[in-house]
Amino acid sequence: MNPQEKKIMGLTAASHNLVHLYEGVLPPILPLLLVEFSTDYFHMGMIVTIFSYAFGIGSLPAGYLSDRVRPGKLVSLFLLGAGGLSVCMGAVNSLWVYGALMGLIGLCCSLYHPASNTLISQVMSEKGSAFGIHGIAGSLGVAVAPVLSASIGSGIGWKAPHILFGLLGIGAGLYSLSRFFQIPAAVAKNLLSPQPRASGLSISVLALVVFYLSAAFLGLTYKGIMTFLPVYMGERISMSFLGISKLTLAGSFATFALLSGAVGQYISGRLVDRWRPEFIYAGAIGLGTVFVFLMAVSSNGLLIASAVMYAFFYFATQPIQNYMLSRYLPQDRYGLGFGVHFFITFGVGSTAAAFSGYLADHYGLASVFYAMGGCFTASSFLAGYLILQTRTHLRPLLS
Repeated sequence: MNPQEKKIMGLTAASHNLVHLYEGVLPPILPLLLVEFSTDYFHMGMIVTIFSYAFGIGSLPAGYLSDRVRPGKLVSLFLLGAGGLSVCMGAVNSLWVYGALMGLIGLCCSLYHPASNTLISQVMSEKGSAFGIHGIAGSLGVAVAPVLSASIGSGIGWKAPHILFGLLGIGAGLYSLSRFFQIPAAVAKNLLSPQPRASGLSISVLALVVFYLSAAFLGLTYKGIMTFLPVYMGERISMSFLGISKLTLAGSFATFALLSGAVGQYISGRLVDRWRPEFIYAGAIGLGTVFVFLMAVSSNGLLIASAVMYAFFYFATQPIQNYMLSRYLPQDRYGLGFGVHFFITFGVGSTAAAFSGYLADHYGLASVFYAMGGCFTASSFLAGYLILQTRTHLRPLLS
């Protein structure tokens, strides 16, 4: 990477870490919120759904804007907006106000992914590696959210992790204002006036539909599993001899498991620059399916090991998805294409939180993992079909 690429990579990586802290702050403190608001899993799942649906549906206009304004401006707006609203959590005293604020934070977060992925697609010379690094930063945010949120929440109160992450976002947003707009004129011109794809991969519209359907099922599994993984691990793992609170213990094990996702991001990001991404994508989903079902029937050490492998294979799919879209779409449609992708992943996927909450209330937490394993299976079949669809490229897509 040249110096300008490194600058953009650093800022987008830090921002990606933060967006997943905002997304992951609630599940680890879920036991505290159940007591604070005298509610149940279903209603807390509904709040996660509100956040995630706002996160997803906002990706559509964010994608449209990313093709027309400098994507770095949208990244700065996300940081300042989500950070400021998170600090406002200090004044919350009801479940409905909490849900409304989470929805607004989700809307601010929706700006991030279409903008950052458009920026990377347009500027980075080694897209696969860049998406891998970017994904690692996001995975680290996902991974550290459980232990940070749980330990801070159990020690100071449930509002504290929201406020701390908010202050970090405001600081990063102010820093980004002085950096994103210092991109050289030649690069800025490319960002504002990208050229349509002149050559490259041409696929059918059906192949893109199959890709988006596969991503939708993975989005369902992500939201369903991530919402209830910390509390599920707290229920299934017994290590009281360690002498720490059950909430912190559950968050720590969830963090340990999710750290493997960063490794998966790195490896898949390296591979897609060298091998056909559709094969890697289908393989990662197929192997991930096995470990989701294992999570449903295991406890203690086997549950931890299964969660580690699930995280490795699930997060490995993300750089591959981004890389595939950067090949399937013309450059002047990157923003819209990524916007649709994240709307499907986070918007459609958000319904899994409330649905999983219903399953947890009526059939136990293990039922959530059986249901998510079914979604993984569906995505695996679609990914296999995508291999066949992209084997020969018969007509151009959106060009």
